[in-house]
Amino acid sequence: MQDFDEGEKFDIRKLPRLEVSKPMDAMMRIAAGIFLLLIPYGTLIRLVRDNGLQPGSAAIIGLVYAAFLTAVYYGCKRYYLLDRTRNALFKVTRVFGMVSESYLCSLGDIACVTIDSRERMTKNGGSTGQFWYESCFVLKNNKIVRLHRTFEDSYDEIQDAEQYAEYLGVNFFGPKPGLEMKVCKTPDGKTIVEFVR
Repeated sequence: MQDFDEGEKFDIRKLPRLEVSKPMDAMMRIAAGIFLLLIPYGTLIRLVRDNGLQPGSAAIIGLVYAAFLTAVYYGCKRYYLLDRTRNALFKVTRVFGMVSESYLCSLGDIACVTIDSRERMTKNGGSTGQFWYESCFVLKNNKIVRLHRTFEDSYDEIQDAEQYAEYLGVNFFGPKPGLEMKVCKTPDGKTIVEFVR
């Protein structure tokens, strides 16, 4: 572990690695809660009421299901890892203590960091005026690595993306809600992001 002098200003670039992970935002937590809790427990209640399933058996099934969800929630995680020691970006999957990493690119292949914003649409295709914000790494070959998406206030997403850009020493391009993200090359060969209608 690296020690920092109390008087020294914190420099994110001195960290040997940086985890790029984002917990589910509130909208996704609500959707997951409805899908993973209300539907199965509603089915159990209906089985007790209609089919004569014993309440004690239903309670045991409910507890086993809750324990399973808790184990999955705390035991499984997917994230990206910026590793300065190995000079690479990895996608990491951790399942109950077993970790697997897949190499994506070297840190030098990342040209810039940006945030794409997309409007949330209604079921019939209408506009809502609300936006998803998604942090992205843009590689020098114009490939886009989409990191995480949030529906909540864009401030946290911008702050995180600025940290990634600072850690990598590359440019950051903030979101422009309502405009489409386009990756371009400048005449001198640098990769930039433009937002167009």
